Amino acid sequence: MRTIEVLHRPALARPRGREPRHQVARLTARFLSPWLDPQLAAGVPPWRSPRHAARALQLTSDRDRRALARSLERLLEDAERIPTPFRGAAIRPCRGQVRHALAEIMAISALLRSAQPVDARGVAMLRAVLSDGGGPCYVRSDPAALSGALQEVSRWLRVAS
Repeated sequence: MRTIEVLHRPALARPRGREPRHQVARLTARFLSPWLDPQLAAGVPPWRSPRHAARALQLTSDRDRRALARSLERLLEDAERIPTPFRGAAIRPCRGQVRHALAEIMAISALLRSAQPVDARGVAMLRAVLSDGGGPCYVRSDPAALSGALQEVSRWLRVAS
């Protein structure tokens, strides 16, 4: 009987605080994403550190890719929605920018939903474009600003074969 207890207890019980390193890197990468994402978007290689590598894997995961594709599609819907006076605090996308970039939005959304590999740098750049309230999605500056930004994102999204 004592032999059975000894065999089962150590195999099932893991001391607290002794998680595998990759789990710690994944959690740290998620927590540090506001700092890691701009670094990856600027071209820091994912192999620079375990945190960068873990964040690159998160950004290129199927889950995150689908979420970004949905965000692009929501951008199209929000741009075409008729403004109401009580919409909330959300910044409305610039309809002209979104309409001008329709082809790029659809192409990137299709790429994100496909099984083709994508590069973490392009995904990080896309997240920055979509979340920047003063960026080309939301500001009426150059009418082709969003289109140009998405062309740059598309260039970095595609993994060289």
